[in-house]
Amino acid sequence: MKTKNLFLIFLFLGLHFIQGQQESNVIVKDTLIVGYNINAPFIYEKNGKLDGINYKMWKNITANDPTFYKFENFALDSLLIGLSNGTIDIGLSPLTITSSRNKKFDFSTPYYVSNSTGVVKEISGLNKLKRIFSSISIIKLLKVLGSLILVLSIFGFLVWIFERKKNEEFGKGVNGFWNGLWWSAVTMTTVGYGDKTPKTVGGRIIGFIWMFTAIILISSITAGITSSLTVEKLGMSNGDFSTFKKIKIGTVKNSATENRLIDNYNIKSYHTFDELLQGLKDEEVQAISHDEPLIRFAIANKEEYQDFEILDISFNQSLYAMGFSNSLDIKKKNEFSKKILKFTESNEWKILLSKYNLINKQNLVLDMK
Repeated sequence: MKTKNLFLIFLFLGLHFIQGQQESNVIVKDTLIVGYNINAPFIYEKNGKLDGINYKMWKNITANDPTFYKFENFALDSLLIGLSNGTIDIGLSPLTITSSRNKKFDFSTPYYVSNSTGVVKEISGLNKLKRIFSSISIIKLLKVLGSLILVLSIFGFLVWIFERKKNEEFGKGVNGFWNGLWWSAVTMTTVGYGDKTPKTVGGRIIGFIWMFTAIILISSITAGITSSLTVEKLGMSNGDFSTFKKIKIGTVKNSATENRLIDNYNIKSYHTFDELLQGLKDEEVQAISHDEPLIRFAIANKEEYQDFEILDISFNQSLYAMGFSNSLDIKKKNEFSKKILKFTESNEWKILLSKYNLINKQNLVLDMK
């Protein structure tokens, strides 16, 4: 009996020791891995050193922290995997809080409100001509030309009827009709050579009617051609996402924007934000969509993207936060979250956002709360 009790005591102590060692291994590490991916202006490299909003925030919240940290650069998908399996302890880059991510790792207090937007590349003159001809079918083009010739002929014939006997500039017979057609075309295009002008009352009435009719006609044709080039852009500018379905869109792999678009849109995913921008520059995609603060900073600070145009759309509103692996000490997580909250309430934070032109109404509301 004593032997059995002694065995149970040793077994309990042994299990307690093993559990204590496991908890110790989970919580205590000599060096914590801080993963990041380049997301200017929140975090980027300058002269071989880290810089940006999140890095400055990190320096603030760890100012008196004795823990050792090691920074490592990862692609976004690798960063998320590392946080999920515990090989990365802290994700320093701005990570959008989503329910699917929250099942795999924890988040800090949110510190910024963001949203996704769209970007297109301005079309060159040559490409505009290509789009004009490719967007108009041969049958449609023939119909437009046929209708135009018919209208020109009608007004040319009418003015000739009035002018043929009293105006030598128009003449008689076939040549007279041709001169009426010539006058009709010159008037419509507003070239105004002045070689043929109506002199009779009837001819001038026809000319008066034709001038205004031609303005409407030319405007309609021009508007039709222009709309074929801008319908996608106008649709997206008004927040009409149906236009996205007609084109190929680039985004960042495993980003919140990709999760928003992947089920209903034709997308091409890139591993990094720089690859995404280059994809649009090389016209691998017709548009790109990603976090608006990152897009605006890149376009404003890099000459190679000056021909990019940010569309007037906003969707997929999201909260930025740091990521914490489940193996990180809960006390450490709470400590970081409290310090982040305190930092975002400071003037230093407001000045930092202002420096990068990131103060907006959404974040003012977040700050007030």
